Amino acid sequence: MNVLIITRNFYPYNNIGSFRINSFAKYFRKAGHSVTVVAEGERDEAITWNDCDIHYIKDPIMTPKYLHNLEQKNKKWTLRRVIRALESRIFFGGPCIWRAKTCKKVEELFQKNNFDVVLSSYGPLTPHALVMKVLKKRYKFFWVADMRDEMSKLPHYSKIHKKRLAFYERNILEKADLVLSVSKPLIDDFKTMCSHDRFLEVRNGYDYEECYEINFQPQFTMGYIGRFYWMATPDNFFKAFSELIEEGRLPENSKIKIVGNFKKLDVPDRISSNVIQCKNVPHEEAIKISITEVDTLLMMYQSGRKGVYSGKLFDYLARNKPILALYDPNDVVAPLLAETKAGFIVDDADKEGIKNMIMKCYQIWKNKEILPRDWDKIKQYSRRNQVQILLDYLSNNLATSG
Repeated sequence: MNVLIITRNFYPYNNIGSFRINSFAKYFRKAGHSVTVVAEGERDEAITWNDCDIHYIKDPIMTPKYLHNLEQKNKKWTLRRVIRALESRIFFGGPCIWRAKTCKKVEELFQKNNFDVVLSSYGPLTPHALVMKVLKKRYKFFWVADMRDEMSKLPHYSKIHKKRLAFYERNILEKADLVLSVSKPLIDDFKTMCSHDRFLEVRNGYDYEECYEINFQPQFTMGYIGRFYWMATPDNFFKAFSELIEEGRLPENSKIKIVGNFKKLDVPDRISSNVIQCKNVPHEEAIKISITEVDTLLMMYQSGRKGVYSGKLFDYLARNKPILALYDPNDVVAPLLAETKAGFIVDDADKEGIKNMIMKCYQIWKNKEILPRDWDKIKQYSRRNQVQILLDYLSNNLATSG
């Protein structure tokens, strides 16, 4: 197959959206297919990455690195961010200059190549909208739209924004030859917005060797690796942790290590010396920290988003440390933790439940225990195996249609 991927998130950017699309490109190529990627970058350039041809397109208004630096410094408004905010309200299809430049590049590539498959990624809208423009040019290809998570039903969008986005979302769902998402609940929701059943569940995953060895820190240390998104906060967790120390149930020197978050956190004075906040690090270093410097891996996710996995969950699976998830016990994370035997889940609103789960993780550390992970189940969630689900589908369906 000759595959074109259109995305805003791609290597070298350190975010979960990039890791997902990186894996599609890398494992398509390792399977012997030709892969070309058009992605947002810091400059207009073409490179080779994992034997894939990558074409980076710069957005002159705001590059990913510029935005990341603003977020690190907690600068919400600069002239460029004001321009981008106005642009997003006037030109709803995404950054207009980047979109125009990318569309031109995609057309150039189509004039030189016969692409069998085009995969567009969550952007949330722009890459999919670019494919719909290409379709109007009468090029023939199999379109895979990777929706990943919700689009118009993302909770933090305004009603007007959701309504406008839903119009485009229905068109994407209807016209795509195959729609990907990360969970059955999300797929079931997408199905209500279109008239077909061309959906495939491809979850996120981990992309490193499974870690079977285990080490224990001198003092009990829980770690959260990554950002706190939107309304997700560790407030109840901090309160539960603080009370356990006050009650003498946890040692005074117990630690919480937070790596990569730049959202301001409300840390109670009682545990200010117990909470260690570290700057953002490359993904490979984050994996190393979570293997060698913590005893329990923390997940905290906002309520109200059904069927959505935190990307860090899959990274955590293969690290052989207990996972403590503050998450809706009736959502998709609970059965995944149960089948892999990789950790525990508790509702973020249940402070006593949180305290009990912290103590369970503490006892595992104190007794130097290792959870009986089901490694065969866990290996299903390697990125290679998740991408293979899509490769198998394309192999069967493109051969049939041909």
